[in-house]
Formats: sequence, structure tokens, C-alpha cells
Amino acid sequence: MKQPKKLTRDQKKLLVDLGLFPKEWMNLFEDDLYLHIVKKDSSDRKIIDKEERVIVGEAD
Repeated sequence: MKQPKKLTRDQKKLLVDLGLFPKEWMNLFEDDLYLHIVKKDSSDRKIIDKEERVIVGEAD
């Protein structure tokens, strides 16, 4: 697994629009369509569709 990275300003805005707190999440992987994030204090993961601005997947 890759090392999680800090969120960029645009990624933080996306998380706020979805009702998530950016301080709790880190960027695990990002491509053209999806943003994969992981929670800092646990192993919760979410997959966000950047175009439709919705959470499409959750994994533990």
C-alpha cells in the first residue's frame, strides 16, 4: 500500500461539499475520475467520484 499524502485545497473543498471533515482524512490515491481517501485514526476508506461529487464506495 502506498503512503497516504496530505489533501490539496481542491480535495479539501470536495470533502467539505460531501459533509466530511478534511482534517480526518488523507489522500491514498487519485486518478482522473476517483479520489481514494483513508481516515487518519483508523483504516476506514472511501472512494469519491470527482465528476459527480458523490461517495461511490466504502471499505474497511
